[in-house]
Amino acid sequence: MKTKTAIELGKLADLHMHISSSVTPEILWDLAHEQGMKLPNRDYFEFAKSVVIDGNIGYDEYLKMYDILEEIQSTPESMFRLAEQVPTKLYQHDQIDLVEIRMNPLLRSRKGKIDLDHIIVYTLQGLERASLKFPVLKTGLILSMDRRFSPEVNKIIVDKAIKYANRGVIGLDLAGPIDPRFAFDDLVDLSQRIHAEGLGLTIHTGEATDASEMWEVVTKLKPNRIGHGIASVHDEQLMAYLAEHQIVLETCPTSNLKTKSVKNLEEMQKNYSTLLEHQVPFTINTDGPILQNTSLPKEYNMLLENKILTFDQAEKINQLAHNSTFIR
Repeated sequence: MKTKTAIELGKLADLHMHISSSVTPEILWDLAHEQGMKLPNRDYFEFAKSVVIDGNIGYDEYLKMYDILEEIQSTPESMFRLAEQVPTKLYQHDQIDLVEIRMNPLLRSRKGKIDLDHIIVYTLQGLERASLKFPVLKTGLILSMDRRFSPEVNKIIVDKAIKYANRGVIGLDLAGPIDPRFAFDDLVDLSQRIHAEGLGLTIHTGEATDASEMWEVVTKLKPNRIGHGIASVHDEQLMAYLAEHQIVLETCPTSNLKTKSVKNLEEMQKNYSTLLEHQVPFTINTDGPILQNTSLPKEYNMLLENKILTFDQAEKINQLAHNSTFIR
């Protein structure tokens, strides 16, 4: 019997997508030259290789790739263009009718030279224009805090999210490389404020960090969702907690393989089987389709073809993604 494919799932939802890593090399090249930027590679084809992962790399090397991506995207005009074009392509080519885009406005401010409100508003206007073209396409913006930032700086991002909550900002995220100075205790008050304002909260954890950090996240910050969270498979009590409190994992299969968070498809199959066995709610996402050289249909097809998920399971997971959105 022929294996069913992603196209038979109908419209898909991606809840974990960084706009930094969702832009084609062609557009990045054009944006850089429009701004007169000096790029590390003057040859287009070498540049293109530098912004798409070829093979599997380490987590730290992966994060470093974001530096040039965010630098190129550091103008309000660029963000307007990308916020319109990225969802448009996803709707036209990847079956997606719901996408949550996330970005850190401070990492696009060129060390304070670009006004944050301009970055955010232009991004929201781009998303709105995409939805105007395709009325069934739902879009929302998540603003990302960063582990490298002080609590005072992360508070600025929370303030901006609350300010624009009625304009299309739907939630907050915590991302960034592991930093020994960072403490989740410093975000407790901010997380309580986020929840009080009715915004969604998702935290990157359990990707390059272990289950003990995930425990700290879920007990102190009480997120609605967790970015990645695959380390939870090593702790049965944690999985029980996630299931009981319906904390949804935003898993990113290809990304986890490419950053070596998951060794191979065999380990991936074991991970997903464990999550399903313990009734941990999870979704399938791209993380950033261009950088990862993937798409959401490709993610589902990889899982279906390798019998990591059944078609019925994939249908339920896609429905959960639509139901777990921060978009209201």
